[in-house]
Amino acid sequence: MSDDKMTVYVNGSEVRLHRGMKVKHALIACDQSLYDAAEAGDLAVRDAGGFNVGLEGSLRDGAKLFTAKSDE
Repeated sequence: MSDDKMTVYVNGSEVRLHRGMKVKHALIACDQSLYDAAEAGDLAVRDAGGFNVGLEGSLRDGAKLFTAKSDE
């Protein structure tokens, strides 16, 4: 029954989401304030490789996301 769920990590915290959910959903599930700050442009969201990812970006099982103060 777990095929409809995936596990992703936001700043090291495990988050369980339904498959097909986006980066924004992972941030909201971890901490609403992370999403709010990213939406406002105050936080950048990066993948495990250090590349910026958008809030509408797709996720895969085991994905690791990190937030950092935006460079803008």
